[in-house]
Amino acid sequence: MKKFSTWAALALSVCLFVLSCGKDDGPDTPKTGDAPTITSFTPTSGAVGTEVTINGTNFDDTSANNTVKFGDVAASVSSATATKLMVEVPTGATSSKITVTVDGEIATSTGTFTVTEEDAPLSIALNEDALTLYPYPAYTAMLEVTTAIGEDTVAWSSSDETVATVDADGLVTPLKIGETTITANVGGTTATCTVSVVDGPVTKLELDKEGLELFTGDTGELSIFALEADVEQTSAPVWSSDNTDVATVGQEGNVTAVGAGQATITVTVDNASATSTIVVQPNVYVAGRDNNQPVLWINGEKTVLSEENGYARSVYVDGDDVYVAGQLNKHPALWKNGEVTLLAENSEAVENEATSVYVDNGVVYVAGQERRNSSFAPLLWVDGTEQVLPFLEGGIIDPQDGLLGSVYVKEGKIYVAGTQTTGFAQAYAATLWENGLQVPLEDVSFEFNVVSYAYSVFVDDNSDVFVAGKGQDEGAVYWKNGAKNVLSGVLSSRAKSVYVSNGNVYCSGFLNAKPALWTNNQVEFLSDDGGSAEEVFVDNDVVYVAGEVSDFATLWIDGEPMELPSEASSYAHSVFVK
Repeated sequence: MKKFSTWAALALSVCLFVLSCGKDDGPDTPKTGDAPTITSFTPTSGAVGTEVTINGTNFDDTSANNTVKFGDVAASVSSATATKLMVEVPTGATSSKITVTVDGEIATSTGTFTVTEEDAPLSIALNEDALTLYPYPAYTAMLEVTTAIGEDTVAWSSSDETVATVDADGLVTPLKIGETTITANVGGTTATCTVSVVDGPVTKLELDKEGLELFTGDTGELSIFALEADVEQTSAPVWSSDNTDVATVGQEGNVTAVGAGQATITVTVDNASATSTIVVQPNVYVAGRDNNQPVLWINGEKTVLSEENGYARSVYVDGDDVYVAGQLNKHPALWKNGEVTLLAENSEAVENEATSVYVDNGVVYVAGQERRNSSFAPLLWVDGTEQVLPFLEGGIIDPQDGLLGSVYVKEGKIYVAGTQTTGFAQAYAATLWENGLQVPLEDVSFEFNVVSYAYSVFVDDNSDVFVAGKGQDEGAVYWKNGAKNVLSGVLSSRAKSVYVSNGNVYCSGFLNAKPALWTNNQVEFLSDDGGSAEEVFVDNDVVYVAGEVSDFATLWIDGEPMELPSEASSYAHSVFVK
């Protein structure tokens, strides 16, 4: 009986121990040390849909075994590890703490996640959706972004920069007719404006004059007579000349005649143009006499140089200065712009005169003569300083006289044409002086009544020297570099002037008592009446001749006579064209 009790007691103790161990390991016994924790989350604020990283411990590796809430609103877990959960802020969430529940254990963040307003998608607008412009600089347009863009910048571009360009400030410049799209880009968001560049805007443009006729140096004025346009303010007019050697024009429409010829003046206003034809005639200066007074005709209008007795023998124009050489009260005289200077006053004689004037580089040369001690002194004045031209030594004539006809200056050389003469034998010898040295043109023995004359000298661009006059055994002749060319065998004929242009040799004078013009030795009578062609001048292939017909001063232009206004017997001695 006692043995049974011992074994029973032992069995009971074992059962109690087993029961005790089973109770400790049962489901109702709480775990210790593995509850989840939240150490941080980032970002700490954001809009719905923002991805949030939650850092902590004791998370479940399976996303579905982790319950995450923003306040009372559950969030979707996209990935999970024991230390990191990735979630998105759920719709409906408000600013609150974040909780994580794992196996019934809850972890709560210490900080609050702030739910922000969701940014609305950026959109921009322009002040213009479409523009119509004209292809000229005056018709630019400014585009602007009218919506708020904060501190963002705008990038502008044109789809066709040959039609219109746009700068960094949105200024659109039209260039040619066509269409382009201007785009404004702000952080990838764009807005556009269609720019159409069209013809226009001027519909009518007329000038007040279809043409002007001017003389060289004159001015005229053109103005816009009619201007109609589809805009209130057009571009400024632009004036131009197609031949500035003939006429120039300022931007106010003021025209200046520069040289002979024809030019077209054009005014342009945007898409329209109007023109005016400008015909410029050269100024024609003719020196001579009328009623025994020295006169100067300019473009046919007479100016009396002095009310006293005298005449004008030569005219030369240098820039704006007009020089006239001649005689006043039996003294050699020079007029400059109408002001007279007597070059010598040693005697009074009808032969005293200044016969020719030439200006070179501002230096004024005048040829002439004055009676001194019963002979004539051949004189050259250089800027008013007198020189007596010398004769060759050993001459048989005593006294030796000289009558000068013409002076010409070329490349620093001074050429004077004239005649050496003696009174007792009535002999005359054509002579040329080069820089003061006498070069006889004829071999004259100064026998009684042996005559040759040199009236005029001209030097061409080849430095060939031409002298017009009368030969000893001939009538009208000219010498080229000392070689004589006979124009007429009639002893009474004379070549009074020579001019060379474009290789053509022109000589004016008289033949059979009629005014004549020789062109390359071919004679043309300028009138059937009596007279003389005293001087020839060629400008732009137009031939001008001054002279007289039946005691009336006459100017021929390409053979057409123009009687110069006069009050009595008159004579045209010299012509200059500029």
